[in-house]
Amino acid sequence: MADWIQLRLVAPPEEADVCAQLLLDAGCSGVQIDDCAVLFDQSEDATIISKPEAFIIGYLTDVSQLEPAQKLLNEALQQGHLTARLETDTVPTQDWSTSWRENFPPLHIGSFLIVPSWEESVAETDTSGDGQSADADIVIQLDPGLAFGTGQHPTTRLCLELLSQYLAPVASQSRNSPALLDVGCGSGILSIAAAKLGATVTASDLDAFCVQATHDNALANQAAVQVVQAAGLDWTTTQFDFVLANLMSALLITLAPALSRVTRDDGTLIVSGISEPRALEVEAALQAVGFNTLERRDLDGEQRGDFTERWSAFVMQKAK
Repeated sequence: MADWIQLRLVAPPEEADVCAQLLLDAGCSGVQIDDCAVLFDQSEDATIISKPEAFIIGYLTDVSQLEPAQKLLNEALQQGHLTARLETDTVPTQDWSTSWRENFPPLHIGSFLIVPSWEESVAETDTSGDGQSADADIVIQLDPGLAFGTGQHPTTRLCLELLSQYLAPVASQSRNSPALLDVGCGSGILSIAAAKLGATVTASDLDAFCVQATHDNALANQAAVQVVQAAGLDWTTTQFDFVLANLMSALLITLAPALSRVTRDDGTLIVSGISEPRALEVEAALQAVGFNTLERRDLDGEQRGDFTERWSAFVMQKAK
């Protein structure tokens, strides 16, 4: 596939719409505007910071279009008395639908080995870094599709570690398979992990893509997971031995009473998806509806300039 040519107009925000039209007139197939705001992400807490310039970007699919496009744009900018400046670059074409896979390598977390479904060999994979063989791990083959959850994010990693620590002993020592509910199942990675540890798993998600991804991934892993498409927890009156919720802090706080209702007395609740600054707020909301904290675990995420994301997870027990 031939490279594309990127035409980029750098302009004051008030010129962005005019510049976008100029790029279209010059033959660009599709235009995007990176306008006057940048999102500074502090885990869940985001701040919008103004920028003095906008970037208006278009693409040419044929290099022979470059010279006439440059001429047309420079003349239009001069005639319109615009202050935008034109920059050009060459962009390699790629299959965007699959290129993201490069950032999803096999991953060893707790007792699990998460392996992308497109990996040819599972048995020889060793990503533990400590010499452990993949043969000793519980292998989960995963294709997240459009759903969240590959094991790469700290919130998912925390859940997998805590499932290994808290669910595995109960499942191995109990005559009856413990019942587990995964609220907001995403790709199904946590549901599959729980099923492979010996739990009887029910999963729920509002998003149809997540429900389908969980169903498909569970089938591929020969894991028995019942999947329900639903928001919140009003759809069930069952109480579970384990409840797992990897959700944003605000949603965990809102769902706190419902999470208590679906967790049996002495049952275990594992919650994650919590940015560290909101950890105490989430913990207080859950304690207020009858949970006692067994453990809090924190894990660093991405570095963003001078700021490092930090995520928290809790293991809690429902009081009698």
